[in-house]
Formats: sequence, C-alpha cells, structure tokens
Amino acid sequence: MTMIAGKEYRRVVTGHRQGKSVVLSDMGLPAYRFRNVPGFEQTYVWATYGGAEGEPARTDAQMPGSALPSPGGLLVQIVTFPPRSLPSKNAADPAAIAQEYQARLPGLADTFEHDGSGMHVTPTIDCALLLDGALSLELDDGEMVHLSAGDIVVQQGTRHGWRNTSQEPATVVFFMLGADP
Repeated sequence: MTMIAGKEYRRVVTGHRQGKSVVLSDMGLPAYRFRNVPGFEQTYVWATYGGAEGEPARTDAQMPGSALPSPGGLLVQIVTFPPRSLPSKNAADPAAIAQEYQARLPGLADTFEHDGSGMHVTPTIDCALLLDGALSLELDDGEMVHLSAGDIVVQQGTRHGWRNTSQEPATVVFFMLGADP
C-alpha cells in the first residue's frame, strides 16, 4: 500500500476481463478527517458482504452501510489514532463526537461503551497491522500490550481499546472478518 502526500492512500483493484487479469481501478482514497476529534482519520479500503448460500459475495469500494462486516464478510480500513495529548475540539460536547462516529462508523460506533473509555467488542476476527507510530492495546483484564510499527495483532472478538500515549500519530490497517456473534 503506497501512501500519497496529504493522507491519501492508493488502492489498486484487479479482476478479470475476457479471461485475462487486468487492473479494474487505480485510485486515491483520501482519509476522512474527523471534525470533532482532531488527528483522528479513517479510510474505507474495501468491503465484501457474505451472500446467502449459493449467492456470490457483494463487494464495495465506497463507504459501507455498516462498519462491521456481516458473517463471512470482510472490511478493510485504515485508521490514524492521534496522540492522547491532542485534545478533542468538542471535548465538552460528547454528543457531537458520538454523532460523527455514528455517521462515519455505523454499526461499529454502537459497540463502544458509553463511559468514553473506547473499550468495545465486535463480532469479528480482526488482523491489525501497525504501519507507523506506537499504540497500546488495552484488554479486558487491564493488560496493556505495547505495539510498534510492523507489529500485527489478531483479535478474536475480545473486549479491547486502542491507546496512543505517544506524541506522534499511529496508523493501523484493520482487516475485519465478520464472524457469528
């Protein structure tokens, strides 16, 4: 994945035409910059939705109807977590933050606990690759797993929260596989 200036990612999609492999699209994907949480950015890369038995999976390159893949589906997204020291623009208005999360991360936003801790659990198996920066993964028992660029986490439907306690942003690619709850 090549990063282009201005927090834009390049996505190349291949497929078939007339029995030959070809490039179907080659385009930039600009990151969505959250207005109410400065430095927090998110980019949808790709989604597939598991179809009924015998139906092919549907794919989507745009913003999906849900930021949680259905069982058998896949959602790929890139998220940049700002340093915790960067204050939220509307820290006094948690409703504005929640509304933006609901609009941009439908379904996923509903999994976050209402205490503002960022802890959540999803019916997914997630593979998270830390591209740059440093993050900590907080688990249910309070354990903090410190991660550096290049580290990979495989989450199996566990309650967790992501913490950026460094002074720099941290960017993660999430490959979310929908699982049965």
